[in-house]
Amino acid sequence: MSTTAAPYVPLYGDYYPRELEGLLKKSREVYKNIPERLDYPEKTVPKGWPSSLPPSRMIWDPETFPTDSSHIIEITGPELLEINSALSVIKDLSIPHSEINKSTFSLPTLGPRLDAACQSVHFGLGICFVNGIPVEKYTAEENVCIMLGISSYFGETRGRQRDDGARLIHIFHALTRGFPANLSPIFNNHAQVFHNDMTTDILCMYCLSPASTSGGSNSYASLHKIYNYLAEHNPDVIHTLAAPDWPFDTYGYNPPFHTRPLLFYTPPEGEEGEEQEDEDEKGEDSGSEDGERTPRASILNLSPSSSTTDLPSSSSSSSSSPEPTPKIGRILGSLSPRQLSGSKVHPRPSGIPALTPRQQSALTLLESLCQKFSITHTLSRGSFVFLNNLSVLHNRGPYFDDPEIPVEKHRDLIRMFLRNEELAWTTPKELWLDWGRVFGEFDGVEERWVVDKEKDYRDQQRGMTNYTAGGEGGDDAY
Repeated sequence: MSTTAAPYVPLYGDYYPRELEGLLKKSREVYKNIPERLDYPEKTVPKGWPSSLPPSRMIWDPETFPTDSSHIIEITGPELLEINSALSVIKDLSIPHSEINKSTFSLPTLGPRLDAACQSVHFGLGICFVNGIPVEKYTAEENVCIMLGISSYFGETRGRQRDDGARLIHIFHALTRGFPANLSPIFNNHAQVFHNDMTTDILCMYCLSPASTSGGSNSYASLHKIYNYLAEHNPDVIHTLAAPDWPFDTYGYNPPFHTRPLLFYTPPEGEEGEEQEDEDEKGEDSGSEDGERTPRASILNLSPSSSTTDLPSSSSSSSSSPEPTPKIGRILGSLSPRQLSGSKVHPRPSGIPALTPRQQSALTLLESLCQKFSITHTLSRGSFVFLNNLSVLHNRGPYFDDPEIPVEKHRDLIRMFLRNEELAWTTPKELWLDWGRVFGEFDGVEERWVVDKEKDYRDQQRGMTNYTAGGEGGDDAY
């Protein structure tokens, strides 16, 4: 655990780990190989993509989303005692933050329920809420330890969200805490459009306090539901979203942008095709010097064990076994409109290609469909949300904190990026650059666990930290 406040200066000054330099070069060749970005007038989905995803729990809308509590865990009194006992072990043995995991934070009764919920997040609804932590009874340090302990049941690999190695990000309205107004979505109370947090498999949020006055709700939309709609009504938009020519800003780093698709399809296991297998065997532009396909391959496993299980929708029993479901392909999304079009915090540099009218129209339609098919939820004090960040898009409504109410009751969330190496979906090759930047290794970068959010914020404003690791400068907010 690092306690240094010194600014981080990367040994490799570019935006990505050195071993992915070949992929980056290949990405930038898109604009040399395609003189004019293609139009997509097709009336069918791309070759090899499904004309419709078969029914599954991943496909839902407001009418079909479960009305029961199968996606919610309410922590019971005995389970809270388990959490307190695990917390005491962490404190008594001085276990560092980086070593808090399922083994060191043992939850004999609650743990199996969290394991089942983790299965559902990966292969079911894609979303789970855990409620009932009395945050006011714990110190800031204890709340961080509880978050690390509970979240480890969903993923023990934690992504860095800043160049200085920070694994935790606090989200709050800077202005109501006595700081100058801040345009970053992390530190203001503005509404946010639908997006994925750019670089994580599982998004974890822990609510220390909801907004003191109103607002701050989040809406969630199933990407699989949206895909089926597009496949039936607007297949040309799928071509646009799946094209490799979307220019992503790297915010002042070298290179200034890279290109990749927004939408991906991974076929069922065993149906990837010989052409893709041959390409992977060649390892062209994709390996480190030791022959691994990705940085820190033991951590970033691109092809984890494929599970075909789903969490029974009507069962809340900790002893229930997941039911098998047919093998199906998966649609994955990874997009942040601000990283593609610019924002007040990060205006779009003139040297980065602008979005085409077709790309702009695709984003507009995607936002509209997210609004149409989404469900809305507001986190309460002491609640978690665990979100499949590849299959569910989310937004944030504006929120308001009364300046007359103590800041301890203002909106305050902690964010983590998680990856479960046993259950994680296969990472598309086009995302290796981004995933390597968050889940890979950077020499000389220690893990940082931010507990004092206001001190950390002041350090940021003095230029001692930099939001770049997590996509859009880590600027996506919840």
